[in-house]
Amino acid sequence: MGNTYEPGHSRWTGVTGWLTVGCALAAILCALLSVSPYPPLTAELCFAGASAVFACCWVVASYRARVGPLDKPRPLPGSRPTDRVLSWLFAFGVPFAVAAAWMVGITGSSAEGMERERLQRIGYEQREVEIVRPVGDPVYSPPGDDTAGFWTADLLVRVPFTTGPRELVLEGYTTSRRPAQGMDVDAFYAPGHPEEGAAEHWSLDLGLAMVYVFAAIFVLPFLIGAGAYIKSEMYSSLVEDLRRFRPVLHLPVLGILLCGLALLLPVALEFEVGGYNRLPAFLAGLTPLLALAWAARES
Repeated sequence: MGNTYEPGHSRWTGVTGWLTVGCALAAILCALLSVSPYPPLTAELCFAGASAVFACCWVVASYRARVGPLDKPRPLPGSRPTDRVLSWLFAFGVPFAVAAAWMVGITGSSAEGMERERLQRIGYEQREVEIVRPVGDPVYSPPGDDTAGFWTADLLVRVPFTTGPRELVLEGYTTSRRPAQGMDVDAFYAPGHPEEGAAEHWSLDLGLAMVYVFAAIFVLPFLIGAGAYIKSEMYSSLVEDLRRFRPVLHLPVLGILLCGLALLLPVALEFEVGGYNRLPAFLAGLTPLLALAWAARES
């Protein structure tokens, strides 16, 4: 009765399996939250690499484990509390993994990141400055269906640097009130570094802020909807099949996901392959979907 018939479950398969899932989720969250602001994406790479290592350990542990005596039946699919947890993690992990790969694809360059850190160190931030006078006549844009009315003008402003006030022109400044002499407006500058000048927006942060606004309004609801759809279509036996190692199912899935990780390396480490570094990251976003399709096909 001690004979065995296939790779099964043991304490080590459970430990390595949960470490694989946990590190993968940590890598996804780090990518979505831009924990590493510029390459190299250390946190994302460490968690993704750890997940790959633990996945390989899980394969080895599964080969070493054997499903008990043959008269000991397997648990029914979905009968364990962890099965329900895994089904939610898999369902929502796939669409969010796609989004994480694409977030990596739009990561700024290391030069931009180092420039942002340099400006932060010297105190470059938003402060109030006084309008000396508008340069030319302000132009009014009436309100639209989803926008309020605003004024646009070139403004001559007095910036109070620590070495003494200087007058600078802010081009194309927009404000909700008609700009006039003596009015205070916001501008970015470093008080101790007049050589950096002044600007209405911090251009290095404006693009990233727009990405997060767009993602919150349009992308996040789509990801939640996609996760809910996958969860509704995921049958309980699929989770049980994913828990128990089967070479025909898991080895191709592992290969597809490792290929996706390799496609993220040009952006994560900032080097080019064939003249491209961002295109492979967008292609990597398709690999979680391919892995899910293969798992559904073989389960």
